[in-house]
Amino acid sequence: MRILTVENSRLVEKYANEKGLSYLQLMDNAGSRCAAIIKKTFENTNKRKILIVCGNGNNGGDGFVIARKLFQDDYDVTIMISNGLPGTDIAQEMLSTVRELGIPIIYYDSHKNHDSYFNDCQIIIDCIFGVGFHGSVDDDTAAIIENINKSSASVISIDLPSGLSGNSSSIENTHVKADMTIAVMALKPVHVLKPSSHECGKLMVADIGIPENCFGKVESPLFTLTEDEISSFFPERDYESNKGTFGTVLLIGGSYEMPNAVVMASKAAVNCGAGIVKIAFPDKAYSAIAPKTMEQILIPLYTNNKGHISVNSLQKIANEMQKCSCVAIGCGMGVDKDTKTITEYVIKNSPVPVIIDADAINSIKDNSELINEAKSDIIITPHPGEMARLAKSDIASIQENRGATVKGFTDTHKSILVLKGSSTMVGSSEYDDIYVNNTGNPGMATGGMGDVLTGIIASFLAQGIEPYKSAIAGVYLHGLAGDKVSENDSMMGNTPSKLIDALPQILKRLE
Repeated sequence: MRILTVENSRLVEKYANEKGLSYLQLMDNAGSRCAAIIKKTFENTNKRKILIVCGNGNNGGDGFVIARKLFQDDYDVTIMISNGLPGTDIAQEMLSTVRELGIPIIYYDSHKNHDSYFNDCQIIIDCIFGVGFHGSVDDDTAAIIENINKSSASVISIDLPSGLSGNSSSIENTHVKADMTIAVMALKPVHVLKPSSHECGKLMVADIGIPENCFGKVESPLFTLTEDEISSFFPERDYESNKGTFGTVLLIGGSYEMPNAVVMASKAAVNCGAGIVKIAFPDKAYSAIAPKTMEQILIPLYTNNKGHISVNSLQKIANEMQKCSCVAIGCGMGVDKDTKTITEYVIKNSPVPVIIDADAINSIKDNSELINEAKSDIIITPHPGEMARLAKSDIASIQENRGATVKGFTDTHKSILVLKGSSTMVGSSEYDDIYVNNTGNPGMATGGMGDVLTGIIASFLAQGIEPYKSAIAGVYLHGLAGDKVSENDSMMGNTPSKLIDALPQILKRLE
């Protein structure tokens, strides 16, 4: 699904208007479609008493259309005008229409007690502000929003929860906490970026009849995908398959001090369906790794005096790369002269796709251009701190400009970039679009989760899913499994091991 900025949304409406769809018609289409979604949502309930809170902009105009449609279907509708009469001609026209129908209209007055309206209704429809809102909420509107949030009614926000900004993930203002948000025309950044996306509740998109070619005229690089769309990435398994059919993952990592990172990655790869999973690690970590592995093949390598993989293991690594379907390097590997040399060798010489993670990222932070010398596809999976080192920037700048960071890196490095964190983004040097992930939760902010993600992506690569889709599907599934663990146990009790165990059940939904 496409994600439009506020500016893009206005351009699309402008192009639609130029093709003969008047702004008045677009407003009527928006309100009508939203009303239809609301009716369908509550069709099997006894909820009929509705309060529609309308602001003085076009979002309020949408609310007047919704009121008209629901009133004509015998819903008990009351309109509350929150902050003065409409300021646009088309919203004024829609207000005139509901007046003619005799729909009850009240005007919010801070000196009066309006509690009964909020307490007695069963559904509140929030049409106070649209996606163009920015700045702070005035005191009267804040009071209305607080009443909406205190109400026991189901809260439906039109386009976005009032108080949030369409282009931002910020939730600093007083804002409506919606049970459902109906995005008009298309999703906006507020709907998919965390933490604002959590304030939207269930998301629906209202198609308001704009021709597809109007969307094609705007530059809209961000998109997200539904579970069904992600599911389409996975081919059906042939009954004549064998372990070789589903590929071999080669994981290079681990160290004397950090043996378990590569173990977690390997377990995730196994649980996501790879045919064979191999772990190449320093032999001094054998006693820590071997007892925790059953399905994996172990490839002990020479260990240097720091407890890391020795450069003397290069020939063995080279041999193993010829026998695998993909390589993932970096989990718990450590950073020194030897591991830097090994990372550079793998990137330049691997005949199969390579995932660069963790210490392998840190090993190339001063020489990331060597990615462009790779023989095969490269997927690099930095968290914001690692990305800051790669980009010679700082974490705050990376977080404030995540989309631009992804685009900037993939424009100069032939790779697929997975910028981890809240609302993980995936970009590719082959495509202009950037995927924004909408699964996952704060319970996943714990050590080892990134190693699990590496194993998941590697497993999909080994099974023959193309690299860009493997990265997207891996990020989505990783977050979905994390959501399952937090739902079943708790966010505080969410661990990489529990997430690994949840993977097969989540995959069953996608098969």
